[in-house]
Amino acid sequence: MALLRTTLLLATTWLAAAAVGAESAYQLVVHPSNPVSTLQRSEVARMFLKKVAAWPDGHPVAVIDQERTSEVRKAFSRDVHQRDADAIANYWQTAVFSGRDVPPPIGRTDDEVLAFVRANPGAIGYVSAAADTVGVKVVTVR
Repeated sequence: MALLRTTLLLATTWLAAAAVGAESAYQLVVHPSNPVSTLQRSEVARMFLKKVAAWPDGHPVAVIDQERTSEVRKAFSRDVHQRDADAIANYWQTAVFSGRDVPPPIGRTDDEVLAFVRANPGAIGYVSAAADTVGVKVVTVR
């Protein structure tokens, strides 16, 4: 019985640590003038797939992604899209091939994403958890 409790405690601790690690792998950021402070996961996914064209205040949504192979994009894709980054890249390849749309611009680094977000009132992007987010607003994803 004690062994079972110990095993369950270790498993619960490991799962909690994994969840915290996944949550803190990226920060969602918007322009500081954006009144939004919290977004639903599904809404963020729709923005990054260009299915939402404007913020509630009317500003056009300006999305910036990161490199498909970056760890922060992998974490963001798993958390927000609930798919891996390759699946999202395939989505965009199909959209481009069919003439429907083009993917968002790519920031090669957190600094490039942050510069884009600071310069565009309707911008939204994501950066690593360790990034210095001075000059942008961090948004909570629910």
